[in-house]
Amino acid sequence: MKDYSQHGESLVLEELFEKIGLINSYGVEFGASDGYWLSNLRFFLEAKQWAGLQMEGVKHPINGVVNEFITAENINSLFQKHNVPERFDLLSIDIDGNDYWVWREIKSIPSVVVIEYNSNFDVDTDLVLEYNPNNSFDGSYAYSASAKALCRLSETKGYYLYDELGYCNLIFVKSEYAPVAPPKVTLDTLRDRLPYYQHGRNLGNKRFICSP
Repeated sequence: MKDYSQHGESLVLEELFEKIGLINSYGVEFGASDGYWLSNLRFFLEAKQWAGLQMEGVKHPINGVVNEFITAENINSLFQKHNVPERFDLLSIDIDGNDYWVWREIKSIPSVVVIEYNSNFDVDTDLVLEYNPNNSFDGSYAYSASAKALCRLSETKGYYLYDELGYCNLIFVKSEYAPVAPPKVTLDTLRDRLPYYQHGRNLGNKRFICSP
């Protein structure tokens, strides 16, 4: 079965779920594009017959994707609207902007979270894109948050950093699974892996602030 993810995330996740087990074979992904392109969830929907919810802010979604514009204010009501379980297996967040703020507000508890981070910042920098509910991608490198900011957030929500892929996505796992799925990376090991040529790229006119 084809892996649609950007950097092999689905295959890393498949191996991870073999270690930690499944709750209900359910996943949520946003933004989901057309449900296939760079999807971390589609592999599980097709190859593993999972149930799930894919959301994207487009007027005419296809392939089962639901049209929803996601904000920190509406994310929990959207989960209720679409009957997302309180506990489920996988959450994938990639909305090119408010990723940090939306995850912070989510009350449901996925076992695993895949979230886009901004690798234009080094691992010692704690910055997050300032929240704007109407944010949209402007073509610059102004999106999401630094790895350190997301790691700090993950700890407050009871997760640990498990892996990093493609200078693009971080994978966090609920802390209870650490004994059977020890982390593959840490911020310290990422320090030597991140491509320093990225630092200083155009961040546009949007502001980054220290994480709360």
